[in-house]
Amino acid sequence: MVWRAIFTRRIMYAVAFAVVFGTACFFLGRWQLSRYEDKDARANAVEQNYHAAAVPLLSVLPTASTPLPEERIWTPVTVTGQYAASGQLLVRGRALNTAQGMEVLVPFRVDGGAILLVDRGWVPNGDQAADLPTVPPAPAGSVTLTGWLKPSEEAREKGLPAGQLATINLEQAQAQIDGRLYAAYLVLGSESLGAGQQAPPRPAALEQPTPDRGPHFAYALQWWLTALLGAAFVVYLYRHPPGEPVARVKDPAPKKVRIWDEEDG
Repeated sequence: MVWRAIFTRRIMYAVAFAVVFGTACFFLGRWQLSRYEDKDARANAVEQNYHAAAVPLLSVLPTASTPLPEERIWTPVTVTGQYAASGQLLVRGRALNTAQGMEVLVPFRVDGGAILLVDRGWVPNGDQAADLPTVPPAPAGSVTLTGWLKPSEEAREKGLPAGQLATINLEQAQAQIDGRLYAAYLVLGSESLGAGQQAPPRPAALEQPTPDRGPHFAYALQWWLTALLGAAFVVYLYRHPPGEPVARVKDPAPKKVRIWDEEDG
């Protein structure tokens, strides 16, 4: 009798629904977990690397083609070379303290190496949308930089004019720069010129990164717990088969009328 109740069309449809629903919840939970793992790795890199002592660039990226390991993101490095200011690029749609503006990228010819793209900082937008902002020029001559390494950002096609980018995508930047780029770029911390020289004005320094892991781990748990609703739905249908008689509530017995109540009426 129990097996017959289980293998009904109604229950089998419910089981199929529970399987599909549970599978969808499982993969949505996996997707949220992968997002958490990505953010957790970046947050760990910020916590471990950002305030560490700077090391030479070549100890992290010995060649231009060496990829930046995920655990070395935000590693502070020092490097000496010269700016190639003629290859300056502007990255649109970048915010600093809620204000909209652009970040300034300048190619930097590393002594004895390739070209390192340097994010010198942020400048506010021009008065009109079509106006380019005024950018403090990069210093000439030999300069020693200290800053943090970051990987290429995802590309975003926007059909921008030459000299502008939508993101700091190194492949798109390479198409506008002469010379081989390193497989990472530098967020500028400080510039050191020769003895007796002072560093010129520069764009506003970028904000320090925060190790934000987001709510994705909690979302993953919520999706996996939600998958149990499908099984609960099957159990409910099994315990409440169609046509099950509804318990009838007995009519309450009529209240006995007392003689004095009739007299009072």
